[in-house]
Amino acid sequence: MDTNERLLHATQLAARKLASAGNFDQVLRDVLAICIEAVGAYGGTIYLHDPAKKRLLFHHVFPETVWERLPFREIPDDAGVAGQAWQTRQTIISKFDENSEETRKQISDATGVVVTTMITVPLMMADEPPIGVVQLINKNEGVFNDSDAAVLDTVASVSTLAYLNSRLVEESARASSLLGMGKVGHDIGNLAASLFANISFVEITLSGMRDEFLENEMALGYVDSLASMLTELQASVDRIVGYSRLISDLSAGRELRPNMQLAPMAETIQTAAAYLESEGRKNCVALRYEIDKQAPATLHDELYIFRIVQNLVGNAIKAVKETLPEDWQDQFAEEDEAIFGEVVVSYHFVDGNHVIEVKDSGPGMPVDVAERILAGNARSQWDKGSGSGWGTKIVLELATTHEGHVSIDSSPGKGATFRVEFPHRP
Repeated sequence: MDTNERLLHATQLAARKLASAGNFDQVLRDVLAICIEAVGAYGGTIYLHDPAKKRLLFHHVFPETVWERLPFREIPDDAGVAGQAWQTRQTIISKFDENSEETRKQISDATGVVVTTMITVPLMMADEPPIGVVQLINKNEGVFNDSDAAVLDTVASVSTLAYLNSRLVEESARASSLLGMGKVGHDIGNLAASLFANISFVEITLSGMRDEFLENEMALGYVDSLASMLTELQASVDRIVGYSRLISDLSAGRELRPNMQLAPMAETIQTAAAYLESEGRKNCVALRYEIDKQAPATLHDELYIFRIVQNLVGNAIKAVKETLPEDWQDQFAEEDEAIFGEVVVSYHFVDGNHVIEVKDSGPGMPVDVAERILAGNARSQWDKGSGSGWGTKIVLELATTHEGHVSIDSSPGKGATFRVEFPHRP
């Protein structure tokens, strides 16, 4: 197949596959696969540029098994051949001998892949700055040449357009979703606020009933029970109003305004998770708790901590549900406590930090997925419980207001642990 035929074939393949890509992360994966196929390379890497960090970030690597062995996941945007291609906006063909530079040797030692030939292409359209770099290694037959460069330059242009379009579509969908959430949050807040008048009226009524039943211990017991339930109702309404304001702020892009109070967090954390126990049972998931009730009080916004825990526990239940065999619920439908998996919610005070962990027995995830979640660039990956990705993004936003740090421990087949650590603020 001559250069023109390969160029036509690669362009058609790129246009067909990229037009149907679901989201921009999938577009990146397809771009790398198309480039590898177009020039017959052994494998490669795709980087995206982070302007804030001035670094090139690894996003996908083929073969995928190499990902876990990479010694680092980002490089300065002026480092190595990838940095040179990004800076100069030129395709670079390289050949190496055993005396390769230290960084390449470090990667070869870690991955077991010795690079002998390489072609590095900036991802860009004409007269536009590059968005990243595609780097392919070890051509299966011969060495990379100018014909390969011509094919990859065209594929890179088509791929860049597809990637930018996919980002615009996804960001537009997210923005529309969030604006809708903001309007609904505002309406819910108004409706919930109107409940306060009724709650005040009930409080007056209960006070009168207590005066009437001073001599009747049984009736007083009922009044006290109603008063306790009313207190819980008022707390729930407070949370609804507060959360509606939070969603409105997020949707409008306003700075978040946590209401910091000095109080223990243990009860808030357990209560937030307990609200989802019925959801867990419905999906054959048990909630377990390891809560340190003796942890010291710290400054925090009770609503923010409540939402962080609920979002993480809700996602964990979805993850466990993903592993539930389709016939399992039907088989054990008669058993009230049929449990397939579990979510463990823990809270401890360790080395001056308040640590919340939500651990699930779900399918887990590879490191690259966890990193995209922590960067706020991932939707829910669970087909049975897909979402917009705003749940985890909200967790990251709320944790930041408390100087918190979010991390994920996970690997495929071994579940996942989401961890949020807050510094102690007495």
